[in-house]
Amino acid sequence: MSLRLSALLILGALFCLALSASACEYFESPGGITKAVTAQSAHGATFEPINVTDNFAPDQNEFHVIVTLTNAPKNSTVKVVWTAIDVGSALSPNTKIDQTEVTTDGSRNLDFTLKRKSAQWAPGLYKAEIFWNDKLDRTLNFIVVGTPQKTNTVVASKCPPATTQPHKPTGLLAQVIMAEGVGANNEPVNRTGEFLPSEVIYASVSITNAPANTKFRAVFYAVDAGAGAQCNVKLGESEQIASGSKNLAFKLQQSKDWLLGTYRVDIYVNDVLDHTANFVVVTKKQVH
Repeated sequence: MSLRLSALLILGALFCLALSASACEYFESPGGITKAVTAQSAHGATFEPINVTDNFAPDQNEFHVIVTLTNAPKNSTVKVVWTAIDVGSALSPNTKIDQTEVTTDGSRNLDFTLKRKSAQWAPGLYKAEIFWNDKLDRTLNFIVVGTPQKTNTVVASKCPPATTQPHKPTGLLAQVIMAEGVGANNEPVNRTGEFLPSEVIYASVSITNAPANTKFRAVFYAVDAGAGAQCNVKLGESEQIASGSKNLAFKLQQSKDWLLGTYRVDIYVNDVLDHTANFVVVTKKQVH
């Protein structure tokens, strides 16, 4: 595993001249992690993510987690812990693979990578837990597409990878956080990438500087819910018209329990696919 750091160009003063006072407050506070994605690679000295995705091929050379910091105080720590949640007989469920921690500050991208040490990654479910000053900030679930075996954690079948249109980040979506609930301002409550079969699933979507009448749409899918279910089935969708900088909440619920397996939510901005977040339904959540 390697870690690469790069300072991003800070234009806060210019932003504050161009934006309202409330918008400036949005950018300045709070300092810390403002975004994190999994990607196939990173570009140049600023480590902008290339091919943001939650689905990887078994021969992918390395996984990338790009963590974006804004106004981080001195001596802030960021740690990423890589775990194989469910990879069949290759490893025991929830096996920790590796971790890296860095002390940093300011506004920049951090590129955490996990390199392949064998011929192929074992197909199945993985996660990258991101800690901010020793506290779990968020979890990114991702999948290695293959033919996983059935295990005690998630019932896997032989689903092909989901086919979606290319992601085109619009710059209006700051982050998508899966959570057990949302607060008064739609901020995420109990962030998680793992849900129990009976739980309501929430996606808290942070938008920034969206023009008037911007359309945000969330589409939820069951990617692979075992041999008894069809692959890549749309479960529901909802749409909101919004503007400015705020949190939007999208939820998914049904009258019966979710099947164990892998799921995803696609977030569209004006009908352009901006971001995809994967999550899983499990029999028991891991205690952090």
